[in-house]
Formats: sequence, structure tokens, C-alpha cells
Amino acid sequence: MIVDIILFELFLIWSYLFFLIKNSFSNMDNVIFKIFISNISILTFVITIIMGLMKFDLFFVLISVSIVMFSINIVYDHVKKRYYSYSKKYYFVDKIKPVLDFAFIAFISFNIYY
Repeated sequence: MIVDIILFELFLIWSYLFFLIKNSFSNMDNVIFKIFISNISILTFVITIIMGLMKFDLFFVLISVSIVMFSINIVYDHVKKRYYSYSKKYYFVDKIKPVLDFAFIAFISFNIYY
């Protein structure tokens, strides 16, 4: 039972995180990201909620989804504010971001393919 709860929470975090970060990529990356990864994460998020409803009660699923969405939004906003403050302070941060975007997309695509 504990393993089911942990897997349910991890799938919720994983799928909602990709759904949330799709707006942080540049326009060219965002097209590729929307086509390959974002649609899969939305589908995974919905399927995870359905799986949770089959295994757990409605109250637990609603609380879990609410906590995951709230916590990921707070962490994402905090990281976004840090990024903007560092990008204004240090010149190289804006130069590294496109490389990290492409590396992240390549990493996820590689893991999905293999």
C-alpha cells in the first residue's frame, strides 16, 4: 500500500512538473516540447488521477493532487524568481539556458525512446 501511494505521488509530480515547465522554454523549443513531451505529460497526469481513483478514495486523490499542484507551483515560482535575479546579475546565465534547454529535451527524448 505504501508503494502504491509513493508511486501515485511520484507520477503526479512527474507529469505535472512537465506540464508546468513547458512555458519556460523558448518558442522554438516550445514547439518541439509541446509535440513530444507536454501532450504525454497531460495524458499521464489524467491517467494517474484515474488510477488513483481506482485504488484510493476520492478525498485522498483530491488532497494529493492539490498538494502536488500547490507545492510544484511554489517551487517553480521560487526557481523562476532566482533565475531572473541571477540572469540580471550574471551575464553567462542567459547564454547557458538554451544549451540546458536542448540538453534537457534530449535527455527526456532519449529516455522515452530507450
